[in-house]
Amino acid sequence: MTGSEPLPALRCYVAGVQHECSSFSPIPTALRDFESVRWGVDPEPATLGFGYGESCRAALDLGFELISGPFSSCQPSLPPPHRVWEQVREGILEPLRAAGPVDLVWLCLHGAQMSDQEDDCEGDLLERVRALVGDDVAIGCLLDLHANLSSRMLDAADLVVSCREYPHIDYGERAAELLPVLARVRQGEVRPTTAAVRFNAPGAYPTPDEPMRSFVARFTAAQVEPGVLQVSVNHGFEGSDQPDLSASVVVTTDGDTAGAEQLARRVGADFLDTVRSQSWRGPGVAESVELALAATGHPVVLADRSDNAGGGAAGDSTFVLTELLRRRVSDVAVALIWDPIAVDFCHAAGVGARLPLRIGGKCGPMSGDPIDLDVEVRYVRTDATQALFGKGEPLFHLGRTAAVHVDGIDIVLASVRTQVFSHHVFSQHGIDHLARRILVVKSTQHFMNDFGTFAAEVVRCDGPGTLTADLASLPYHRIRRPMIGLDPVDRIEVAPMPAVAARTRSAPTNGDQVRQ
Repeated sequence: MTGSEPLPALRCYVAGVQHECSSFSPIPTALRDFESVRWGVDPEPATLGFGYGESCRAALDLGFELISGPFSSCQPSLPPPHRVWEQVREGILEPLRAAGPVDLVWLCLHGAQMSDQEDDCEGDLLERVRALVGDDVAIGCLLDLHANLSSRMLDAADLVVSCREYPHIDYGERAAELLPVLARVRQGEVRPTTAAVRFNAPGAYPTPDEPMRSFVARFTAAQVEPGVLQVSVNHGFEGSDQPDLSASVVVTTDGDTAGAEQLARRVGADFLDTVRSQSWRGPGVAESVELALAATGHPVVLADRSDNAGGGAAGDSTFVLTELLRRRVSDVAVALIWDPIAVDFCHAAGVGARLPLRIGGKCGPMSGDPIDLDVEVRYVRTDATQALFGKGEPLFHLGRTAAVHVDGIDIVLASVRTQVFSHHVFSQHGIDHLARRILVVKSTQHFMNDFGTFAAEVVRCDGPGTLTADLASLPYHRIRRPMIGLDPVDRIEVAPMPAVAARTRSAPTNGDQVRQ
């Protein structure tokens, strides 16, 4: 090959798995709970997973030769048996083995995935990928910002990147931004050097709101400083009862160890100060309903965030609905309550039927008591959908659903356990979401990308539930202390994670050296 001939396209393997594991979830996890899709095989490619479809599209747009592996996802729930994780892991590794030599591996992961024997599934997977492809191949991974970062992840990968926004609307931007950097790593143009810090203050910190909005702007600006390749911030996932539970900051520079360490400490201190600047606890159930009733304008959105299926909760708690009924509040709509049995009864009875129906409270103490109501069936569907993260078209299926009415309250029931992302959970069941006084949504923050555009006011309720912000109510056994929410905030400190050695790689001068 002469110097005038074009370089061969970099061969890029893209795959992933997303499962946010809650140690406190009442929902067990089996292999059948993982849904697997693949670019080029399954329809609707833009919706294939949390960053997976966007990453595949970005790789093609950059002129890479795309080798698409599977993307497997599972609703947040308990850590599965280890044999299940081994099968999911092998589903990603086997196509990589079959692909032959590759230049780049890009994995779309969560960062808070566990099994009943493995605290750090992402670290386990990345280590095995590194052992399989060798040190010359550039490995990057895209994480959910609720990742509990580990040194194993940092040691195995060249780039560990997280989405910046909560709601997670920027996976595609991060993939388009960092995949070219990963190519430069493979071509020997940059030498990634990573430093990371962490502190024990995990939590749900909405990025569109202050003070997080300004903090995101500050660390985003730091990424354009000379020699900086990327800056990522992880909020951590407080449902993981394991030693890596933490908030963290990752900085990667081009060969500047001191610069990476200094910037990581600076951003980490800023992050901790931001977290300490206010309380992140919301009002309880009774106070939340009172605040919603006192608000001017409509609709008021009451987020039942402790029962968010997107964090491992059952999605069938009745605490808020019980309070609304007790106070005889009307002009209210509630979604989504996970209750396949009630949905089946409604479908059997049909639209217009009146029937006694037991709703919710089925999965355990954090679900509350079931409620027995005489309801009118207003809507039944098998094709209801919503927009993932409240963005784009409503393509995320809800399974069999039903809407029932009782005493001025509409209740949307679903057979698929999921959080509320978009207003379609109401509008597709004949409920005018803009006209209601109060909308109750089982979600922590992902609803805001849509509901935030029309809500007169938002009340974030911290009632009982698996995803409660009252961390002292959760039975932790294995986390590191002190931790915010459990100990005085002035005891929380930013600490460096173990150093990550720069990986030695050759500096190729032409395409033949890039890929043999």
